[in-house]
Amino acid sequence: MDKHNFILKSLDAVSINAVRHRRFIHSRPELSFNEYGTASYVCKVLDGLNIPYVNNIAGTGICAVIHGKANKSAAEPKTLLLRADMDALPITEVSDKEYKSQNKGVMHACGHDAHTSILLGICEILNASRDKFGGCAKLVFQPGEETSGGAKPMIDSGILENPNVDACIALHVDPEIDTGKLRIKSGSLYASPDDFKITVHGRGGHGAEPEKCVDPIVISADIIHALMNLVSREINPFDNAVITVGSICGGTASNIIPDTVEMTGTARSLTNDVRSYLKRRIGEVARGICATYNAQCDYEFTELFPPLINDAELSEKLYKSACKTIGTNNCILGGNATMAGEDFAYFSQERPSVLVKLGCRNEAMGITAPIHHSSFDIDESCMKTGIAVFSQFALDYLG
Repeated sequence: MDKHNFILKSLDAVSINAVRHRRFIHSRPELSFNEYGTASYVCKVLDGLNIPYVNNIAGTGICAVIHGKANKSAAEPKTLLLRADMDALPITEVSDKEYKSQNKGVMHACGHDAHTSILLGICEILNASRDKFGGCAKLVFQPGEETSGGAKPMIDSGILENPNVDACIALHVDPEIDTGKLRIKSGSLYASPDDFKITVHGRGGHGAEPEKCVDPIVISADIIHALMNLVSREINPFDNAVITVGSICGGTASNIIPDTVEMTGTARSLTNDVRSYLKRRIGEVARGICATYNAQCDYEFTELFPPLINDAELSEKLYKSACKTIGTNNCILGGNATMAGEDFAYFSQERPSVLVKLGCRNEAMGITAPIHHSSFDIDESCMKTGIAVFSQFALDYLG
């Protein structure tokens, strides 16, 4: 039996198990780096499949390893890493489903329960088809994607070594794409979601006597306006970037000019060059405007995840496997990047990597809510698509 037919024969039973996994995990969501119950459940499933793993990586992370038995004589067997994130969000779920969240104020509103369950399904297929591939598959269950990111500490722990990983793949459910379809885009896919804070130090006083003060509120207004012009007038329109000031805090009364104003915001870009430019220029603009008003400022720029850039060659290979599995008409090539962040970007910095978007929308079922929404849900049949495509690609890549 060839690889494709083997996957098809196994797919129905594996998908039923994946739905069961997903509903269990969905009903017991856990916040970033507290995925103890989820990790325990994953380990229990891996134990049942007799798949070796290392757990407690970067807290709750798990790395399972499946060695193929084919082509043992190959001089340089390949290793493919497949990653799923496990954490949930601090959102109260609005749902009448039997598998709705049992943890008040916490829900899987971003599909990480599905990602984890899909990867468990892939584990099941690859474990049963060791004789059909060589090399090694590393299955990584990662904590903390929604906050500071578990990808980097897991990488720092050495999961890309012993054996050396040649390529990495991941997926993310997308409620803007119909179930049964997959979108693959090479190049920039996610932005760097960096934060900044500017504290303007002026000189406070009576609101009736502004000439005796250095008004940090007026200065802050000029800074915010100037920052908006950075994107429209200094960034190439073909290089996407976003600057948003999300909070501003200063003053206690209508007739008092405060001493300080603090503002925080996010600066997002799809390339490392634009990222570095924004980091420098935001500070220069803030300090320059403050100097004009005889004020001073403190400036902090916090780099979070880097931009996620999909490898072109690996994207093409994955696209071919997907077309073979679900048909060309269900494979969307290209499309727009998103200015959201994704810590799989750390993998893409280290190895050729691809993250794909898996359609989970079903209007007939009323499943249309966006991610991070209290009513978010998925058409669970999308997991069958994810398992099939990634299992096929793993066998193609390692075979």
